[in-house]
Amino acid sequence: MDQIIKQSIAGRRFALMGFETPEADSIIAVLGTARGIGHVVGAAPNIPGLNSFSPFDACFINASAIGIGDQPSPIEMIARSRKPAVIIGTHQELVARFTVIAGLNRDFMTRPCQPDELLLRAYRVLRFVEAAAAAIQPSARNGARRVVLADDDATTVVMISTILKHFNFECDVAHDGAQACEIARTKKPDLVLMDVAMPHMNGFEALTALRSDSATRSMPVILVSAHRDEAEVVKGFSLGADDYITKPFNSGELMARISRVLRESEER
Repeated sequence: MDQIIKQSIAGRRFALMGFETPEADSIIAVLGTARGIGHVVGAAPNIPGLNSFSPFDACFINASAIGIGDQPSPIEMIARSRKPAVIIGTHQELVARFTVIAGLNRDFMTRPCQPDELLLRAYRVLRFVEAAAAAIQPSARNGARRVVLADDDATTVVMISTILKHFNFECDVAHDGAQACEIARTKKPDLVLMDVAMPHMNGFEALTALRSDSATRSMPVILVSAHRDEAEVVKGFSLGADDYITKPFNSGELMARISRVLRESEER
């Protein structure tokens, strides 16, 4: 295990919510190998203003756990909190709760959880906010960066546009590939962030159109897809995509990729 990860986790306190005893004990044991401290926490306190997560540096949340009675589920509780968290669940559960996972201080992993990956995810949420803020350097030109966000899913649009605005990007939204191309030609954005699966003109078709137009040929484009299909990734790059990111992703990964693509665009 990387010594930097061990040093970062050592002495840190992690809340565990929603896990059955065997899985909770396993997570606590893994954290202990890096001298991290795991504690199982239960229901939300009834004392107004008291946060179950406040004594902890970060959390592990079971996406599979449900609420009981008036008690919200653990993932609903963390959605209301700003505490860094690793969400653990099935692929379907993580996709369904995409807006929680992709928060500014969230990470995720699917079962079965490997010890090294669990420690890496813990390290990432502890270091995420600092790293994400550092990833976006001030623009050399005047004014905010402009991004065209093309996606027909309203939840994804709200989530990604919120992240972009947090990092001072202006965001123009397109709901299909044809609209994305039109906005790109008109607004001349710094970047196009485009979903692959869209109506009227999908992301691959829109990318081809952008690369065929002299006005948009050199415009940076990042494709976004819900499918981890190697053939699709290869197709995206072959058509001229600058990067390809698959859902679900966290905002740290998104902003790091955007930063890299913009930096490389400026260096051309």
